[in-house]
Amino acid sequence: MSEKINSLINECKQIKEDSEFTAEVHHIISRKLSQKSFWFKFIPALVTVVSAYKVISGNSAWAWIPMISGLITVLNIFLEPGKEAKEHLFSAKQFIVLKHEARSLWESFKDFMNEEEFYHNVRRLREKYNFLVQIVPATDDKKAVAEAQKNLKTGIHIADFRLK
Repeated sequence: MSEKINSLINECKQIKEDSEFTAEVHHIISRKLSQKSFWFKFIPALVTVVSAYKVISGNSAWAWIPMISGLITVLNIFLEPGKEAKEHLFSAKQFIVLKHEARSLWESFKDFMNEEEFYHNVRRLREKYNFLVQIVPATDDKKAVAEAQKNLKTGIHIADFRLK
């Protein structure tokens, strides 16, 4: 195999690795935001039910509690953790698709194309990765990055048939 082909294969492997890591971070951030969204919706509802019960029972001291519920609801509206969670999940899926494209290009399809075609396909994948990085939400959650690094070191995403 030529040095150029090896270089292109290494670039495919790098794109796969970069995509896998970025997808994992987006998945972790999405999970955290989904949990936050759940609690931002559940707590106001629970507070409203409890305070309504207390008011109906004749305890007017609880009449101000729905204000807390309203404030949490307003926070949920402005912070939109549910929307952000969906954006991160969509981003993770885009990087997973790219990861599989890179892997299949060097493992399965490279033998069916000449060097120039292989070069253009690898370059297209790198440009796609760079484009995705520009348009997806930021992954600036340091705890999510550390968790992703830990998850990937354990081999969490390695297919069973590759472990044999």
